Amino acid sequence: MDSLRKELEHINEASLRLRQNVTPTIKRFGYESPQMDSLNLLIQNFDSLALIKVENIISRYGWLGKSKIGELANSTLFMVIQHAQDNRVREKFYPLLEESVNEGESRPSDLATMKDRILIQNGQPQIYGTQTDHSGQLLPVEDIKDLNKRRRRMGLKKIKMD
Repeated sequence: MDSLRKELEHINEASLRLRQNVTPTIKRFGYESPQMDSLNLLIQNFDSLALIKVENIISRYGWLGKSKIGELANSTLFMVIQHAQDNRVREKFYPLLEESVNEGESRPSDLATMKDRILIQNGQPQIYGTQTDHSGQLLPVEDIKDLNKRRRRMGLKKIKMD
């Protein structure tokens, strides 16, 4: 398991390194720039390769919890699935993450974030308020008056609402 942990931690580190260029690129060239298009393509290619690795790991070992591979590597499983281009990937792996959360082996906040992304991608309002548009505006939320109660249950910070 140590080699899997190291491989997943390396994926996490490489993903963060690549994504740390997003904000400076948008600030310097704009969101609709050729530079941002190139960066998005690099990120998509990286994510596709990482997804192949993670799908292979999960198909072989199941959703590995933090007691087996550590918190960072466990969170990397979530991150890679969350970044998949195809929502069906998230829908396929969501029950495995849910089981891992129920066993105390993964973070409830990861489950909430994946659930919201699945719902938004399917044209439905989100439950936990984890998804925003490119300007940071909260995407539609179901039952907004109880949003912070639901967020608290999942270990998410309170959102200030006007």
